[in-house]
Amino acid sequence: MHPGRCPQCEDIEVCPHCGSKIRNFRHVGVRSTGIAGSSIWHYSEPCGHRISVESRPVAGTLGRALAVYNGGPLWNNGYGWFNIFWGKFWDGQPLVEQVNRVTADIEASVSYSGGLSQYNVGIGKFSGSTVVTSSPSHKVSNIEIGTELAKWIRDGTIPNLGTRGAYNVFLPPGITALLGNDSSCAVFCDYHDTANGDNGPFFTCEPYPCNSGCNQCTSLSLDTLTQGLSEEMVELKTDMNPGTGWTIGTMELCDYCDQNFVCNRISTGEYVNAWYSNATDSCWKP
Repeated sequence: MHPGRCPQCEDIEVCPHCGSKIRNFRHVGVRSTGIAGSSIWHYSEPCGHRISVESRPVAGTLGRALAVYNGGPLWNNGYGWFNIFWGKFWDGQPLVEQVNRVTADIEASVSYSGGLSQYNVGIGKFSGSTVVTSSPSHKVSNIEIGTELAKWIRDGTIPNLGTRGAYNVFLPPGITALLGNDSSCAVFCDYHDTANGDNGPFFTCEPYPCNSGCNQCTSLSLDTLTQGLSEEMVELKTDMNPGTGWTIGTMELCDYCDQNFVCNRISTGEYVNAWYSNATDSCWKP
C-alpha cells in the first residue's frame, strides 16, 4: 500500500465523478450533519472529488467493533492546543474566553481525555489563543487553512507547535468551510486534518454554529462548539493524520458512538461527544 492510500481506497484508480486517474487521496476526519455520515472522508487527488468507500470488516470477536491502530502519530503527554479565532468578529467576543475554558476543561478531564490512555494517548494542555483580525475569504478550504497556518507560524502570529500539538481554528459567522465541493452546515459540521501528513501542522476547523444538526443537546452556540470541539480533539489525538491512527473501519472513535448519540457532560459541565472504548466495548459516559 503506497503513501496516501488506506485499505479502503488502495484499489481505487479512477474517479467515478470525472473519470480522471487518481494519483492519491487526502483523508479528512469529518463530523457530518447526518447526510453523509461521520467518518474519514476520502478526497481524490488531483481532481478533489469525494469518493465513497466501503468500510471493510473490523477484526475482532463477533459483535465487537474493535478499534485498530494503523501505525501513525499519536498525541503524547505535554502536547498543546492553541486556539485561533479568525476574523474581526472575535475581537472582544465573550465566546473567546468561554471556548478557551472549554478547551482546557476537555483536555484536563481525567475521565474523558484521561480515558484515552488505553490508546497510548497522553494528556496535553491548553497553550493559549489569539484573534487573527485579518478577514478570511467567504469560503475557506482545508488547503487554505493549512497555507494560512504556515504563514502565521512564519510571521510569529502563532507559536510553532511542530508535531507536538495542534491548532483549533474557529471561523466567524457567515464564513463557509469547504472540503472539496462539500460545504459546512449543508453537509458537515467540523473536521480535523493535517497540512502535511505526519509532519503537521495538525488542526481542527470549527465553523461558527449555523445548523441544528450539529447540536443534538441544546440550541446554544457554545454547546454546539463544545460538542464539535470535543469530538475533533479526541479524534485528532487518536488519529492525528486521519486514517493512520486508531480507526474502526472508515470511522474514528467518536464517529462510531455518533451513530447512537447520547447527550453527555464532563464534570465541569460541558457537553461532549462520546468516544468508543476498546477496554469496555462501549461508548464513553460520565
